[in-house]
Amino acid sequence: MDVAALASRLRSLTADLPAPGLETADAHLEAAAAELRAASRESSTDIGLHRLGQARGSLDAARARLAEAAGAVDDYLGAIGASGAAPPAPGRPSSRSRPAAAPPDPRRWWTDRVNELCRRTGAGRPAPDPPTRVFDQMLRAAADGNAAAYHRLVRDAGPDTGCRLPSLAWPLVRTLAAEHLGRTPTARDLPDLRRRTADRVRALVPGAEPGHLDAALASACTLGVPERDDRTDPAATAAVGPALVAALHRLGKTERKGRPA
Repeated sequence: MDVAALASRLRSLTADLPAPGLETADAHLEAAAAELRAASRESSTDIGLHRLGQARGSLDAARARLAEAAGAVDDYLGAIGASGAAPPAPGRPSSRSRPAAAPPDPRRWWTDRVNELCRRTGAGRPAPDPPTRVFDQMLRAAADGNAAAYHRLVRDAGPDTGCRLPSLAWPLVRTLAAEHLGRTPTARDLPDLRRRTADRVRALVPGAEPGHLDAALASACTLGVPERDDRTDPAATAAVGPALVAALHRLGKTERKGRPA
């Protein structure tokens, strides 16, 4: 391969660095941060803003590495006498060579994620109801064991309403957990509470994992963020909350029936 062909090949590789993907990811993270900031105004619990900050820090580091790689290629071409028009710098893709990344659609992400969690399909239809009404409807669907209706409600709630559901669920979870234990919950109670509620939660949200339940219980009972809560996300938190309330309520009813008069 002669020098001109090598230079052409290296410029082509540099142009293919995944800078547009980083820009799209940055836009998605910004949209998610905006949703969480709105939800945080109605909740005193940690809802993941610090993790989004860490993700954006990693993204900035990746962008810097791409810029260094592009600069190193350009320096090498200059050193061998094959310098020419430099490719667009990573993070600033040429509008002539690449189409602009489409703006992220939080509702589409929400619908896809809820479908994944509930292991069902369907396109989301924006629900005009306020969060309190959606929450009440989800509690009724959970009490009836109506997984199809539960999925539809959390899916159609969308990110704006969905991110407000935990602020309605957590006080009830905290109260019901304390009634079940006969005292204020502590971190050592998480495994037992998870074990006693997991089946009913997963009957409505089959994709819920132990990490989702632990994070929800810890947030509701103000026990801090448990270790390895990396699997939590706003859609999972919204889907698990009302199901957890219904599971704890049913657990309390079962225990009351079993007590001697």
